[in-house]
Formats: sequence, C-alpha cells, structure tokens
Amino acid sequence: MADILLGFVGDLLVNRSDPDAPFVPVRELLGQADILFGNMEGAYTDTPHVAPGQLDMISGKAANLAALGRAGFHVLSLANNHILDVGTEAMLENRARLAAMGVATCGAGSDLEDARAPALVDRGGIRFAYLGYASVFPFGYEAYATIPGLVPIRAYDHWRPAFFNLHMPGARPIASTVPDERDLANLVEDIARARKDADIVITSFHWGDQSRPFHLTDHETRTARFCIDHGADMVIGHHHHAMRGIEWYCGKPILYGLGHFVFDFRLNLTPDQLEAFKMQLSRGDLWDAPYVVGPRDGWPYLPMHEDMRLTMVAFATVGSDGIDAVSVVPCRLQPDGAVQPVAAGDPAEDQWSEYFQNCLDWPGLNGAMSASSIPGLPLSAVGITPRRGRT
Repeated sequence: MADILLGFVGDLLVNRSDPDAPFVPVRELLGQADILFGNMEGAYTDTPHVAPGQLDMISGKAANLAALGRAGFHVLSLANNHILDVGTEAMLENRARLAAMGVATCGAGSDLEDARAPALVDRGGIRFAYLGYASVFPFGYEAYATIPGLVPIRAYDHWRPAFFNLHMPGARPIASTVPDERDLANLVEDIARARKDADIVITSFHWGDQSRPFHLTDHETRTARFCIDHGADMVIGHHHHAMRGIEWYCGKPILYGLGHFVFDFRLNLTPDQLEAFKMQLSRGDLWDAPYVVGPRDGWPYLPMHEDMRLTMVAFATVGSDGIDAVSVVPCRLQPDGAVQPVAAGDPAEDQWSEYFQNCLDWPGLNGAMSASSIPGLPLSAVGITPRRGRT
C-alpha cells in the first residue's frame, strides 16, 4: 500500500478582490497532499451581523470562500477566535457551502454535539478523523446544547511571582493553568468515539500566546500530550501567527504552531492613530511590543512583526503502521500577501532555519531538523525527527 500524504497549513483569511492570487505560488505544492488541512480564520459573508463587543472583525466577501476549495483544501477547522465575528448564521452557511464543495469541517456547528463531530475523510483504504478545538476565543463563541458555536478547550490562569524568594512588585509573573474538567472529559470522549470510526485521529487546536516568539504555554504542551495519551495519532496547533516547534511524544508528532498561511488582514488607522501607535511602539508601552499588530511599512496585507512573515507547509506520511514521517517546507509571505516556498540556497532559507531552530530549542522540544525522507517534496524541505535519545 502506498503511503498517504497529509498536508497542513495554519490560519487562512482571504480578503481581496482576487482571492486565488495568494495561493498561486504554492498551488502545486499544496496539490501534492492527498488530504490538505487548514484553519479557516473567520466566515465569509456579504451580510455580516457583527458579534457584540467585537473590535477586530475578521471576514471576507462571500465569494471568497470558494477560493479555499479551489486551493485544494479537503478539511478546515472552524474552531478559532474569529469564526463568529460576523454571526452564527454566516458560520453555518459557510459550513454548508463547504460541504457542497466536498470540504469537510470540524470544530464548530449548530450546537455542541454537532460541533464536536469529527470531519471524516477516506483515502487509500484508511479513514481519517479530524477534531477541532479552540482555547483562544471571545466569551460567548462556545457552543452549548442548543446554541451554535465552537468547541472549547479551556483552562484557567493562576499567577505566581517570577522568583519564589524575591518581592518584585510590577514584574511580569509566571502564568500556570488549570484545565477545565468538562472540556477535558469531552475531549477524551471525542477521541474515543473517533477511534471507533477511523484509523487515524488528528486533533487540532487554536491556542497559545501570540505576544512572544517561540514560547509554549503549559496548556499547550499538557493538552497536546494528553491527546496522545488518550489515543490521538497527531496534534496540530495554530493561532500564534508566528511558527512554533514540533516534538515527537510516545512516537507521535505534535506540531504546536503552523503560523498563518494566507492572512489578508489590513489596518484602517487615521493619521493620528498611526502616530500614536508609532510613539507607543518606540517607548515599549504596548502590551505585546514588538509583536503587536500594527502598521509595517510596505506590508499592507500583514501589519505584523517580520518573524510573522515566515511560515510552512507541513507534511506527514501515513502507512500501515500509522504516521511514520514528518517534513515541513519553508515558506515566506510576500508584501502582496502571496505565500512563496523558500527555494534551496535562498538567503531566506537560513533565516527560516534559524528561527525554527529557536522554536525547537527555547521550549526544549525533542524535534530535530534533518534531511526530509518524504519523496517528491522541494529540495528545501526539512525532516523533523526525534533527537537521539529523546522520544
């Protein structure tokens, strides 16, 4: 039996007059996957009903939804912090339109039971189940027994001083988290139910702290390993906008953060607001400076830190014994918002590798960059294997 090739990207937001344009440089690469997964960051509609209190509405014109199907996606997670920005009707209508295109969805639905159902896809005699969850979302976006929304996997913050024997008023404390036991129980039940219907179970999470690079919260590492311990074969993360590292846990891969992939986000600031932003940034006043979202000269589609221009397409091969290899293809977003694979020997290859090595080293993950063992990928593809003696 030939291996099945799974492909994964992070956040997707297509908000432009030519919605196919940003995918053109990667269309062939994406087309290599037998199943292609991404996170659909927001719904597409021409009649938005903006959620109360929502300040940063993420959406696109209704016609742009079809671009995700044309780009080759087979599975999309809807569990994220913007999926209900323009209302539950838009989310549910998008889900129905995607199903009509042959694109399966997970992570949100007409009620909690519906939202928890996996996306099931068959390839080569193997059935794959994708489950979607969000840890980052506004209050009220979660689904209930009779209310549409997303599937939550919550945790609650506890703070302690950075130094156990030193008073330092005003210093940033250390955050630790306690999981929501109801959400964990649902997660266990979802994985077990998916295992009965599928050969490979993949859990996807919208999570993490986007305000600093490389960092993983205890909620991310604990939840990811919890999934593997309870029967998942692979864990996929997104939301950070910047990449995160990869580890192998009990012989199974955890991809903590794929970054964003196509993300057509624009800021509409008045001249006074722009000057105020630049002043705050120069003084370091902003909560997450320099990773705050704000204008960057020459980058109208991506007003974010330059690290957030680095991204990837991840691939995994699945054979008779499960997932046996993971590789990533380095990519870089362009000023026009298009995603460009990084060619072998390009100076951007070293920039990407240095950044990703930090993603592995800072949290102490056991993933190591190596030569890719997956045939047919570009020469720049990087294999991710466990470091010797660390599995």
